[in-house]
Amino acid sequence: MNKIHAKSMLRKTRAVSTDLLADVAIELRARMARTVLMMAAVALSTGALLASVGIAQNAAHQVEADIAASTIDQILIKRASETEENVGNDSDEPQSPDKEIYFYPADAKERLLTIDTVAAVGRKSRLQEAIPTQITHPVTKKTITGPSIMGADSSYLDAAKVAKPDQAWMLDQGYDVVFLGHSAAEKLDIPITSDTRGLKVIINGMAYSVAGFLPGKPLENDIVLPLKTAFHLAHGDRRSEILIRSKIGAGSQVSNVARVALMPNTPEKLSVSQVVSVDSIRENVSGQLAQQAAWVGAFLIVLTVLLIANSMIVSVTARTTEIGVRRALGSSRGRVAAVFWVEGAVTGALGGLVGSAVAAVIIVGVSAISGWTAVLNIGWILLGPLLGAAVGIVASAYPAARASLIHPAIAVRSN
Repeated sequence: MNKIHAKSMLRKTRAVSTDLLADVAIELRARMARTVLMMAAVALSTGALLASVGIAQNAAHQVEADIAASTIDQILIKRASETEENVGNDSDEPQSPDKEIYFYPADAKERLLTIDTVAAVGRKSRLQEAIPTQITHPVTKKTITGPSIMGADSSYLDAAKVAKPDQAWMLDQGYDVVFLGHSAAEKLDIPITSDTRGLKVIINGMAYSVAGFLPGKPLENDIVLPLKTAFHLAHGDRRSEILIRSKIGAGSQVSNVARVALMPNTPEKLSVSQVVSVDSIRENVSGQLAQQAAWVGAFLIVLTVLLIANSMIVSVTARTTEIGVRRALGSSRGRVAAVFWVEGAVTGALGGLVGSAVAAVIIVGVSAISGWTAVLNIGWILLGPLLGAAVGIVASAYPAARASLIHPAIAVRSN
């Protein structure tokens, strides 16, 4: 008996639902212009909300990529200040002024390259801080001021993101050659040319052949000697530094482990440039952009709710006689209200679906124009129809309640 009753209730529910959807479909088709305008309003509001949030997310991703790809992936290792004057003086043996003293391990680069997130490691020597230097013009014999003198190996160019000339391998040898930054070459009156034969720079009375030129920053004002040559002039690696370039986004992690990897027994002798973690910056940028976009979209949705509510109130007034006939034929207040509820939900869902498509096109278009990598959040896009349906239901609340309260007798003689 219970099974028969349950089946009967199920059939009745299906019939009621089918009739309700049929009534809504008939009404939407009968007033096609109003339906299209309501759908367009929902599509514009939901599309604007989804597009603004999507664009904000893409902007946040781009900012994150720009931050990760910036100089925060470069970590500089130097001797700690308290040990700089004591390098090589740990023993009681007298030190010869000509003895070359080395602070860093011979395999320093190899040790740092064992860190998985390290992309490149290079070394440089700040020669002018280690010994007095004088640059002399090879022809006029005048002293030149302005350019900086340093030693570096070829891998330093990789770590510093400097384009390597074909002769960069010479930086790994002990040759008496120099590479000039473009600004340094200009100050030395040396032409930038592919044929460097006969071009020389005199440093501390010693002539060095120009082997090539280094374009762009950060070495545009530098005279770069091979690292071994610089170490020989400075009697060791005093005032030398190690530059690490980490993989994108791994700067903080590398800076935390670099000292131990280089000198596991005495990491306190090293000073590592602190790379500020950008996680909080990324979160703040993403959150603020999304928040601003959400406020704009929410404002548009409120306007859409008011627009749909006004349209449906007008519809209730125009359909007063129809509502009276329905009530006179036995339709309950709930059934009358349900027609408007479902009408609003269907219109909103269809408008939200269109809005999702519009938002996806806008996001991809804006990303393409801005040169960004488009990132589509499928969850947000799929939220469009649900958001539209919710907007339609909220907008239908007052019109549905008003329609359900109309008395049949008053409604029938309203015309």
